[in-house]
Parts: sequence; structure tokens; C-alpha cells
Amino acid sequence: MRTKVLSLNDQNINHISLLNYFVPDELSSVNRERMQKIITAAIHRELTERQCICIELYYLKRMKVKDIAAILEIKPTTVYKHLKKGLCSLKKCAVYL
Repeated sequence: MRTKVLSLNDQNINHISLLNYFVPDELSSVNRERMQKIITAAIHRELTERQCICIELYYLKRMKVKDIAAILEIKPTTVYKHLKKGLCSLKKCAVYL
């Protein structure tokens, strides 16, 4: 089985569910569901509340940074900082997947 490095960035974060990340015959649907649960758990366990909210709104809900900043009543630069630190934390967790 080929090994792929899991890295999260703006280009591939859409595949956070991992449903399209692997070639279909490489993983059964059970394994895909397991990986999806692991990443979701990592987001909620390893990130601060603000990082979690920013990542969910930006990557999963596809909201703009200025809209997230307005909702959280913070500056857009702060949203960018939360996104960057959150992705760094998730990358550290991805080593263990």
C-alpha cells in the first residue's frame, strides 16, 4: 500500500473528510469513516476554541475571513493567526495518523 503524507493547507483542506484523498480501492468505507472521525476529533481536542471555530468556519463552511472576524468580533489578522496556529497543531497530530 502506498503511503501519502497528510498535510493541511488551502489547496487540499477541502479533502478533510479524506473521502477523495485516497484512491478508492486503497481504503474501505469503514476506514474512510474512521479517518474522518479521527480528524474531526483532532480538530476538537487539539485546538483552542477560537482555532476550532475559525477552522470550521473558514475551511468547512467556506466563510470569508472578514465575515468570521465580524462574527467573533475580532480583527481579520487575528483570524489569520488562529488559522495558521490551528493548522500547525493539526500537522503535528497528522504525524500520528
